[in-house]
Amino acid sequence: MKKKSRYLLSFTFLLLSPFAFSQEPTQLESTFNIDDVKWVKAAGNSSIQGKAFIKLKNKETKGCAGFGVELLPAATYANERILKTYGNNDHGQILMEDNPPKFTPDAKEYHDMVIKTKCNTNNEFTFNNISAGEYYVIGFIIWDKNENGKTVKAGGGVMKKVKVAANSSAEAILNF
Repeated sequence: MKKKSRYLLSFTFLLLSPFAFSQEPTQLESTFNIDDVKWVKAAGNSSIQGKAFIKLKNKETKGCAGFGVELLPAATYANERILKTYGNNDHGQILMEDNPPKFTPDAKEYHDMVIKTKCNTNNEFTFNNISAGEYYVIGFIIWDKNENGKTVKAGGGVMKKVKVAANSSAEAILNF
């Protein structure tokens, strides 16, 4: 009986673990609709600036210097992806060792709507001349490391939702 309950407990843990089956793409209920986000490609007069840092499991903090930061327009499809990756739609982080999900459908057009920049040596980024709207700012602080003779990805992503009005500036400090 003890053996049976141990197997049941192990099986239950696998079912409840958020990334237990993340090698398979996570199915999204929503589909990408270009009309929801085409405003992001219009010329704008707003800006978002900030800094990004990720906290590793060993409590070390690593800044975004030299790493990419993306500005993603908030819409139904993006909201679902962000929620399933970070567990909420306001702010968060996910480490590579936690096996971030891959998605299906993974619309190419969605990735085409992303605005990209890089952090400077002071861990700062700026997005200028953007349209007013609601965005997800995502810092990808990801590097290769050697682990037991294999090259693996380390670091992860840190996210914050930001709203910027026309002809104004917003700040996004990504630090979870």
